[in-house]
Amino acid sequence: MNWLKNIFGSSKAGDPTGLKLQDIESWLNDRQKDAGFEDKMDGIYAKVEPLEKALSRDIASLASADPDSSTPPKLLRAGLAARGEIVKQLESLEEKLHPPGRRDPDSIYQHHWSLLKGLERTVTTFGRAQRYVAALFPKNIEGINSELGKASRLLVEMEELIGKNRKLQEESWYCRKLAEGLDRSRAAAEELERKVQERESDLKRIKSDLSSQEENLSRLAESEKGRDIEKLKERLADAVHEKAQAEEELSSLVSPLSKALARIAKQGSSARLALQHKNVFSSLLAAPSRVQDAEISGSLQELRLHLAALGLKDKKKEKTLDHIDMLIKDNSLEKARARQAGLQEEISILESRLAEESQEGKRLKELIVYAKKSLKSLEEELSQSNRDLASLHEKAHADESELEERLTRIAGGPVKIEL
Repeated sequence: MNWLKNIFGSSKAGDPTGLKLQDIESWLNDRQKDAGFEDKMDGIYAKVEPLEKALSRDIASLASADPDSSTPPKLLRAGLAARGEIVKQLESLEEKLHPPGRRDPDSIYQHHWSLLKGLERTVTTFGRAQRYVAALFPKNIEGINSELGKASRLLVEMEELIGKNRKLQEESWYCRKLAEGLDRSRAAAEELERKVQERESDLKRIKSDLSSQEENLSRLAESEKGRDIEKLKERLADAVHEKAQAEEELSSLVSPLSKALARIAKQGSSARLALQHKNVFSSLLAAPSRVQDAEISGSLQELRLHLAALGLKDKKKEKTLDHIDMLIKDNSLEKARARQAGLQEEISILESRLAEESQEGKRLKELIVYAKKSLKSLEEELSQSNRDLASLHEKAHADESELEERLTRIAGGPVKIEL
C-alpha cells in the first residue's frame, strides 16, 4: 500500500495518534481535503487550456491547408478523404479536452474516462489515415502529433491522481463501514452486558430463594407436624395394604362359586329362571365388595335353592353346596366385605387428613420445582447470552484491528482508536 505514502509522505516512528470513534468521519474528511485532489487536478486542467487552444489552431490549419498541386490524383483523393475523417475526430477530442464545469470527484472521473476513450478513438483514426494525410500536409501532421502527445501525458497525470484518490476513497469507505459496525457492536455488547448482569442478579436471587425453600421443607419434615404426617403416610400405606388383603379374601371366598354364579346369572338373564337376586349374582362375580350385606345372605340362599338346576357335575355341585353353607353359617362374605368397607372408609379419612396436613409441604415442593425450572431456564439463557457476548466482543475486536490498520495506512503513521 505504498500509494498512500506518496500522498501523505512516509510514516515516522513514534507514539500512535489517538482517534475517537465518533471523530473518524470528520478525520477522514480532513484527510480527503489534505490530499488536495481537486487542487492538483486544477493544476492539470490549467495545462489543458493552452493545449486545447493549440489543438484548435492545428485542426483549423489542417482543415484549410491546400495540398501540393503536383500530388498524384489517387493519393490526393485518399489524403483529402483521410483529412476529413481526422479533422472530425480531432474536433470531437477537442470538445472532450475541455475541463468539467464541476470539480467534484465523480465529475472529474467521468471527464477523465470520456477523454481517455476519445483519445483512444482519435489515435486509432489517426493511425489509419496518418500516412495519407502526412503525404499531403506533413507540417500540419507534425504539430497535431505533438499536441496528441501532450494530451496523452496529461491523461497519465490525471490517471495517477485519480488512482490515488480512488484508493483513498475506497479506504475511507471501508473505514466508515468498520466504524459504523464497531459502534453497533459496542452498543449491542453494552446492552447484552446489561441483560447478563440482570440475569446474574436474578440467578443469585432464585438460588437464594431455592435454598430457603429447601431449608423450610427440611425443617417442616423434622418438626412434630412433619413426624405426624409421616405417621399418617405409614398408617395410610398399611390401610391400603390391608384393604388389598381384604379384597383378596373376598375374591377367594367368591372364587369357588364362580361357575355356579356365572350359570345362574346367564339363566336369569335368559328368563329360564325367575330370580330375585339376578343382579347380585353378576356383582358377586365382578365386584363382590360392592354387594350390600343385606343382599349377600338372600342371594346365597337363592343360589343354593337353584343349584341342582345349573347342570354342575355331582362332585362340583357337592363342593359348591358345602361352600355356600359355610358362607351362610359363618357370614364370611359379610365379614370380609365389612372389613374391606371399613378400611376404605379409613383410607378416605387418612387421605383427607394427609391432604390437609400436607398443604404447606406441598406448597413448598411446588415452589422448589418452579424455582428449579426457572433456574435451569435462566442458566441456559445466561449461557447463550455469554456466548453471544463473546461473539460480539470478537467481532468488535476484529473490526477495531482492521480499522486501525486502514487508518494507519491513510495517516502514514500508527493510529489507535480510543474507545
